Amino acid sequence: MMKILIKKISYSTLLGVLAVAMTSCHVNKNGNLSLGRKRRAAAVKVAAPVAPQHYIYKNEKVLAAMTSANAKLKIDLSEQRVKLYSGDELALESQISTGTEGHRTPTGKFEILEKKVDKKSNRYGKWVHGDTGATLVSNGDSYKRPNGNAKFRGTAMPYWMRVTWRGVGMHIGYVPLYAASHGCIRVPREVQPLIFAKTRVGTPVEIVH
Repeated sequence: MMKILIKKISYSTLLGVLAVAMTSCHVNKNGNLSLGRKRRAAAVKVAAPVAPQHYIYKNEKVLAAMTSANAKLKIDLSEQRVKLYSGDELALESQISTGTEGHRTPTGKFEILEKKVDKKSNRYGKWVHGDTGATLVSNGDSYKRPNGNAKFRGTAMPYWMRVTWRGVGMHIGYVPLYAASHGCIRVPREVQPLIFAKTRVGTPVEIVH
């Protein structure tokens, strides 16, 4: 009897039945497929991006004893690391992010020329509307003014330590796991204030590749 009923159902009717069944099916709480009213999809919460885990080493004993008089810095562009020394003893080492292709961080022997807790870039930042404050260009150059009523706002560079008079320095900034800056040495937020406190204008800075 069952075989006779199946033979009498047309092909198009069978497809229609299957379509209805599939649109009304869902996975129940046990993980099994079941039929019923189609449930409305629940909102999916997307987790915020996780900040990169930076390599940071501190020799607390050496840090406690050192002064700015015997401090020196070495920056390795290949390793993307900064090392703070007290004389010949390593006091601190941290991951950093330096200049990209076309904005290379210079190599050589330098010294800290200037220190400022609050500093904003004169060159890089964003252009906003002069009246509303709405962002016009998010990754802007102060030399490239957009049309209209535009005002430049330089990127914040806290705990600024100038290395060259051409705008290269160390400061708190976003530190991915690769070179990403316009030439400056970006240092993690949890490290740069300590380097700032343990150095002074005149502290030697060696940058190698």
